[in-house]
Amino acid sequence: MAARLPFIIELVQSALSRINLSINGWRAHNRREYIAVCGHFVDGQGHPRTLLLGFPRRYGGHTGDDLAALVKPVILQYGIGEKLGSFVMDNADDNDKCLEVLQRSFSSIDPVADRIRCIGHIINLVVKALLYGEGVSAWEKNLIESSEEQRVALWTLKGVIGKLHNLVVYINRNDARREQLRARMRVTKTSDGMLFVGVLLSDGGIRWNATFYMIERALKCRPAIDLYQAQWKPPDRNDKHKNDFLTEADWHELELFYRLLQPFERLTKRLQCRADGEGNEGSQGSVWQVLYAMDFLLTKLESVKDEIHAMDADNEDELPPYYSAGVLAAWSKINTYYELTDRSPIYRMAIALHPAYQFEYFRAKWWKREDWIRTAQKGLTAYYDRFAAVTVATDHVDQAETSPCSSPTLDDEFDAWGHTTDRPHRGKRRKVETEWEVWIKQVPSKDDMNVKNPLAWWVDRRHVWPILSKLALNIFSTPAMSAEPERVFSDGGELITDKRNGLGDDTVEAEMVQKSWITSKILHGIATPRGLYKLPD
Repeated sequence: MAARLPFIIELVQSALSRINLSINGWRAHNRREYIAVCGHFVDGQGHPRTLLLGFPRRYGGHTGDDLAALVKPVILQYGIGEKLGSFVMDNADDNDKCLEVLQRSFSSIDPVADRIRCIGHIINLVVKALLYGEGVSAWEKNLIESSEEQRVALWTLKGVIGKLHNLVVYINRNDARREQLRARMRVTKTSDGMLFVGVLLSDGGIRWNATFYMIERALKCRPAIDLYQAQWKPPDRNDKHKNDFLTEADWHELELFYRLLQPFERLTKRLQCRADGEGNEGSQGSVWQVLYAMDFLLTKLESVKDEIHAMDADNEDELPPYYSAGVLAAWSKINTYYELTDRSPIYRMAIALHPAYQFEYFRAKWWKREDWIRTAQKGLTAYYDRFAAVTVATDHVDQAETSPCSSPTLDDEFDAWGHTTDRPHRGKRRKVETEWEVWIKQVPSKDDMNVKNPLAWWVDRRHVWPILSKLALNIFSTPAMSAEPERVFSDGGELITDKRNGLGDDTVEAEMVQKSWITSKILHGIATPRGLYKLPD
């Protein structure tokens, strides 16, 4: 690691963008806890990069102070204290405190504006509210601490989702019942008319995406499940299992849940893409998609919510009560987090700087709320002005340090001779507009509306928009969620096994960090200010 680290430090410090960090914690098989600190930036050649910067062991508690104490040495090791960008973390309050503590050492951090909430975590909370209703955390705690019989009873409180869970668990619990269901599959076709012989998928607790796949598989195998239920004979006259049999109304409700969950599942897959993936540069998995995705999902939930209220008003047949309550709980949850996006201007600036959307996105979406549009424009203008002031000041310092003063040459004098700058100015002075003021007046052209790679678009236009492009590179290299630490943890599970549970903490960190550098090919043929870097043997 010692041979490679200087080149990584040079790569990070020469980045065109600020260094955005995604941070998350993990408990290994040996019950030790680690923190993954991943960097996301645009390198000196204009390419987006993602790499693991640190994997320190967590010895202390889980407070914001404890987390800051682990992150600070990583920042210092790479010398990026003045180049820090956004911090992508989950919604825990301790993460807010972490940034407040780090700001004491690194003044460039804005604990509010630079705090990006992981969209994956937000979607998880929203869908849990949809599937399990309010108070899901307390219910989950009870579930973990309960016996098998008590868990069955707790799941019955969760409507049709609980019934399906109990049914699947019962069938999958032993091979005899699994074979009984497979026998029914052999004589029936799936809901789409195909022959399928397999097993039902369990949700494995309350992981919502697993619940989605459990519902999807159950709907596919409905004919076989219906036949299984019709032919089931209770063992030892114990027919409690019948309480979890699915009725026609239950199947209808599962269809409603499945249709509503589909956009959540598709968006989660898109948002967890690496923004530096080939062909995805800044287009998938970037922070610009957060507000866009929340707008989309909020619209879906509001459509069902309006349908619920309309049915109540017209005394029509109601939607299933459990489903309706879940929709209202999910709508309330996503609204809570939508309001939290107001704290950071980055979410709105990300859409405003996307060539395909620009500020016209807000004019179109919020056309009924001129006050929202004015507030957004005012906030983004203030954010740009602060960024521009710091950028211009930094550029002047860099130029003073790197460029020797020079006196005008004869060529300069000749080129300037025909200009009339020395003539007394007549008429009114025209106000010089900032780059942002020019940009915000624009609407996307036909070509702009087809832009899929906003980061590359801005890299190509750095000389046209020297200040705005720097802001854009910062933003479009910021991930939408802390998915990269999760990928790191998957690698960690392969490294720290039952047979290798005695590895020292320094060894674990060195192996994890270097594996990230090598597998991402970040060390192969990197162009740095010193020249082309090739991987040491």
